[in-house]
Amino acid sequence: MTGAQAIARILKLEGVEQVFCFPLTPLLEALADEDIRPIVARQERVAENMADGFSRASCGKKIGVVSVQDSAGAENGFAGIAQAKTDSSPILFLPGHPGRDRAGVHPTFDAVENFRGVTKYASRIPTVHAVSEHMRRAYTALRSGRPGPALVEIPRDIALGELRGGLDYRPVAPLRAAADPAAVREAVKLLLAAERPMIRCGQGVLYARASAELTAAARLLAAPVMTTLLGKSAFDESHPLALGTGSLSEAAPVPDYLGRCDALLAIGTSLTKTIFGSAIPAAPRIVHATNDPADINKDCAADVGLVGDAKLVLAQIAEEIRAQTGGRGRAGLAEVEAYVAAVKKPWLERWIAKQTSNETPLNPYRVMREFMDATNAAETIVTHESGGARDQLVPLYASVTPRGYIGWGHSTQLGFSLGAAMGAKLACPEKLVANFSGDTAFGMVGMDLETAVREQIPILTVLLNNSAMGNYDRHIPKASAKYGTRFTSGNYSEVAKGLGAYSERVEQPRDIRPALERGIRCTKEGRPALLEFITKEEPDIPYRKR
Repeated sequence: MTGAQAIARILKLEGVEQVFCFPLTPLLEALADEDIRPIVARQERVAENMADGFSRASCGKKIGVVSVQDSAGAENGFAGIAQAKTDSSPILFLPGHPGRDRAGVHPTFDAVENFRGVTKYASRIPTVHAVSEHMRRAYTALRSGRPGPALVEIPRDIALGELRGGLDYRPVAPLRAAADPAAVREAVKLLLAAERPMIRCGQGVLYARASAELTAAARLLAAPVMTTLLGKSAFDESHPLALGTGSLSEAAPVPDYLGRCDALLAIGTSLTKTIFGSAIPAAPRIVHATNDPADINKDCAADVGLVGDAKLVLAQIAEEIRAQTGGRGRAGLAEVEAYVAAVKKPWLERWIAKQTSNETPLNPYRVMREFMDATNAAETIVTHESGGARDQLVPLYASVTPRGYIGWGHSTQLGFSLGAAMGAKLACPEKLVANFSGDTAFGMVGMDLETAVREQIPILTVLLNNSAMGNYDRHIPKASAKYGTRFTSGNYSEVAKGLGAYSERVEQPRDIRPALERGIRCTKEGRPALLEFITKEEPDIPYRKR
């Protein structure tokens, strides 16, 4: 058995069914020996985005794996791994290396050194007999604590070297811990003493698969729930306690309740100060629960800190609420639900005119509304693109099931949604998977729609083409006015057709719903589809005040 074959066998033991790649990787031939499907993208970043989307849609239960060749492949792969690090997504990255004798010799690219800042774990396999221990360390990092990418660099001579004595490897089990019981008691005492507590939920709840526990805790606490951008879908947004998502753009009930709450339970979120998250008022007392102690007191001082897995911690909190209230929970649930409904109703009504608009070019809100009406949110996975597509969709799309919406974007790399959607479809083939993209983002990665065609990954791309880099006029008004720096052009439905996908170009409001129905039907028949909607620039976006 060679080193490469040993790694492929370990991947098989870990339940890996496909590896996303761009050849030539050191593992390609060895993967075939284990009947592990190589899925070849047209560029390294998209392959990594596919692995990332696969892990997210699986809620970390299955880990996306990506492998690229040494030198240029590893160099090109930096962006996708950096995106996974900033968004805390667990993917296993297996780049090649020219060989141990070239380590440290210019111009050999050292992936371990260069990727250390954007990975949770990074190592180079030093000998063939060390393959098992390095893979074991990587999978332990992937399955414990705060999620993030792990890198194992494979020198060429290690891949080709002979492993004698057989392979000694056992699959790695997840490591989870509960919070300090004394701290939980203190936290619940604080929350029950508050007049208007609320819950801020991040993607840690998704990775812990703790949506049921979150719902139970929210009802016992009589506290409304907002989600972060990355945590969107962790709480059913049709629930009476759902405030919606807080992001760069956000649903009105979120800032409303943040402004009136006097205690905040932050669960599965880092509480990092970022333009892509809701402002955190200074007034409320904060209970901060996360699986990464580095986040406690990082940007926000916590009155009580809880370190542990979100599922276990929420179960502890629910049990303690029952203990401190004689099993009744906190009073006032009906009143809180009525208040949320009263704030939400007029805000949703404010968008009806845009969602039913007959104007041309099309209003993007009309396209999004037609999509929501044409689909079953419980059987759909939706993801957004950076910019206008995200900012218009996030506040109004109601996700009702965990990972029914994949929110992302601490670093907001344009083009991520295409690969993420393909990975999500492979993780959940029974679901309709759609990515809402802008024309600029598709221009960066659109050739990889051919990957979806070739690899038979039937996703739906909803392309909102307003012939501009949306909303950049707010940042570069002089350059845009003088040189037109934010304007683009192109007929992307023709590009998609040339790549082998089903495509339509839609310009009239009456054609939106029929086109969506044909595109969805096409994906059910196993063919990827792109629907290009010619839209106006829509400046009315509910950006949060900052």
